[in-house]
Amino acid sequence: MKPALLFLIGALLLPALATAGDGHDHGEAAPTAANPNAPQRLPDGSVFLPKKTQRFIQVRTQPAKLETLPRSLILNGQVVAGMDASSKVQALQAGRLDIANGSLPAIGDKVEKGQILATLTLAKDAQEGTNQAAEAADLQEQLKLAELDYQRLQGLGDLIPRREVDTAAATVRSLQARLAVFRKGAKGVTETVRSPISGIVSVSYAANGQAVQAGDLLLDIIDPSKLQVEAVTYDPALPANIASANVTIGKQTLSLRYQGNSQQLRQQALPLRFSFLPPSPLAGEGLGMGGSPLAAGSPLQVTVQTRETLQGVAVPAEALARNPSNQTVVWVKTTPEQYAPRVVQYQPLDGERVMITAGLPDGERVVVQATNLINQIR
Repeated sequence: MKPALLFLIGALLLPALATAGDGHDHGEAAPTAANPNAPQRLPDGSVFLPKKTQRFIQVRTQPAKLETLPRSLILNGQVVAGMDASSKVQALQAGRLDIANGSLPAIGDKVEKGQILATLTLAKDAQEGTNQAAEAADLQEQLKLAELDYQRLQGLGDLIPRREVDTAAATVRSLQARLAVFRKGAKGVTETVRSPISGIVSVSYAANGQAVQAGDLLLDIIDPSKLQVEAVTYDPALPANIASANVTIGKQTLSLRYQGNSQQLRQQALPLRFSFLPPSPLAGEGLGMGGSPLAAGSPLQVTVQTRETLQGVAVPAEALARNPSNQTVVWVKTTPEQYAPRVVQYQPLDGERVMITAGLPDGERVVVQATNLINQIR
């Protein structure tokens, strides 16, 4: 026979030869059928999502609306203390530190402007003490002579001019005052250390009985209600083009006011300074330090809106996702139970929204909640 005919006969007989013997037949295998009502990725890349599942994962959509929106930029920045928001408490002279009211404010403690923090007993060396004692003794003798002269002049009555008696009395009072000052210095002069601003103690270097030198740092105090933001840009033309700015911390967006920029580059970048718009979102009870999420030195991103405008669709930032090709996509609702991805281009808009500049036609319903859950369906 021809080879082709032999192959055809073998193919027809093979199922019969492969039949199991008596007692060894396990029956026909039941075909596995996928649940047609389960969420699934369709061959064209879209997703079938039943209404029940949509309600369960709380899918929300909004119509795409083409608008004229400001061009925005994201700048790296950090929280800094304003000029009137921080202060360093230093020892003005050398001496021994004595704690006022039993304890020195620790890190995190609130202090008020003018509050007594400690007392400083000024230091003096042995030679200075000897000189003071010698001068005090000399003043003591001068005072005795001045008192005797004053008494003698008073005894002469009208025989001498009244001016001489008054001069002698003034000399006695002057010597008494000078002697009192020297005696006080011999016991040790104390100086009061007060808080220059209201705020929270951020750093403490002091201890009870500590010997300090002039200029030694004792405390750092910061008022969190007056914190500011410093960002940097490499575009020297940006400061003249800033319309508004904000930062997002968690789910809270805080508005900023542009204060100005430095006239000197810092590592080839131009520093920009922003302050928080009132009412300050950092303010809590009392000094405005209750539960503030910010601390000086915290890194953050500043979204700056410029005066330039673009045409685009504003959507929440959580509407964006990534496809397997690492492209940015949004999901749109094409039918009541079907969603399709759209590859888009976008720019930042503010701390919560982005602007879709290409890939999203006007009028389509964009998924703005549960986007990542839809994107994970396979």
